[in-house]
Amino acid sequence: MTDDLQAAHSPSSPLGSSRCHSPAHALPVELTCEIFLHCISVSLISSDAKLSRPLDDPPVLLTKICRKWRLIALAMPSLWSDVQLAFGGKRGCRVDTWWISFLETWFSRAQEQPLGIDISSLNPTDSDSALLELLDNQRHRLRRLAINLPFMAFRNFSAVDPLPILEQLAIGAHNVPREVETPITAFRFAPLLNHVSLGGGLRPGYFVLPWEQLTHLELAAARVEDCLECLRQAPRITICVLEIQDTGSPASIPPLLRLRSITLSGTDPFIILQFVAMPGLEDLDVVARSLNSEDLTRISFFVSRSQCQLRRLRLHYIPNPLTVAALQLLEALPFLETLELSATEANTIMALLRRLDDGETTFLPQLQNLSIAHHKMRDKDMHAMFNVVAMILLRRGSHTPEHVQLRSFSLTMQYEQTPPRLWVRQQLRNLAERGMSIEVRNHHERWV
Repeated sequence: MTDDLQAAHSPSSPLGSSRCHSPAHALPVELTCEIFLHCISVSLISSDAKLSRPLDDPPVLLTKICRKWRLIALAMPSLWSDVQLAFGGKRGCRVDTWWISFLETWFSRAQEQPLGIDISSLNPTDSDSALLELLDNQRHRLRRLAINLPFMAFRNFSAVDPLPILEQLAIGAHNVPREVETPITAFRFAPLLNHVSLGGGLRPGYFVLPWEQLTHLELAAARVEDCLECLRQAPRITICVLEIQDTGSPASIPPLLRLRSITLSGTDPFIILQFVAMPGLEDLDVVARSLNSEDLTRISFFVSRSQCQLRRLRLHYIPNPLTVAALQLLEALPFLETLELSATEANTIMALLRRLDDGETTFLPQLQNLSIAHHKMRDKDMHAMFNVVAMILLRRGSHTPEHVQLRSFSLTMQYEQTPPRLWVRQQLRNLAERGMSIEVRNHHERWV
């Protein structure tokens, strides 16, 4: 297509002095449709906010290019199955009759497609009554719903009409009262709902939800007792993301037999591990401030008490004084296949790598993927660390009776600018040519 465009604009081309026709018009309609779908997916993922200016983004933008593209876009209901809008706030956008008409047109273009709607409104409750009525009328088509409203606005939704195909629900609210005596029941009849996300300030007792059928749960800025209560009501949960901001007065709950993956963050994310066992847990992701020895002890005790076989572990920010404690924790995880950790300095990284091949005991024998981040500025041990990296990867890069083959390795320097020496880079490139996935870089340059 590039060659065609260059030829069309060349002076010798018969098109050069007449009307230029884009080679894109020669594409089969089926291929154009696929390109349009990719435009939509990229737009929804990369959009830095809700589509508060949807007229300048796909799919509306695609209808403005030319007549052919407009006809194609309007004939593709799947292009119109997702919509994201934000009202109120700093931009002060109000939901007037134009916006209601806009959404009605959007939904009609989607025809019978299941809908994914992401709506945020910071306006007062009474100003968005037409919007709430319009959304409520689409209940039968909602597959994914992310909604952020004044808390009392949720009472305007039907409490009896079902949500027959709703699978994912994310609820955010503002102006939340201190006490909620009567819970919101707008989402209780959703037989396919499996993924729920509750925003900060929302407690599980504020909504009547089909907890027993959920498999994926996310809680933001939650009290630990609320996290435990949600987990107690949702025994089928397999994936859980918890941001814990308040310790409260928790009580133990029965073991979560089906939980496979949990992500913890917040001011004291480890406290929940004291009150529940997870015997089937395979993936533990801890996004926290700098860890301390008590944190590592809690993790170790939790793994032992749960008798789980962790296969993936992510730890954030291991300070150098905790190197020994961190290695002791890893020694108790013989089934670990993927390890991601952030370390403060090169010495911690070298201690871990040397432990992988100390010749005394088998350390992390199932490890296949290792990702490390380095955070120290002006670290004098960088070259020593790179030397150890090259040596250990060479040894763990092949399968032996003692350990499996390390398949991927990533090392990212957050601040340090020191590059590996040439021979180190060459050895790592040789390992990459043999099939190992390797990335060594800082924020400005990728060396391997």
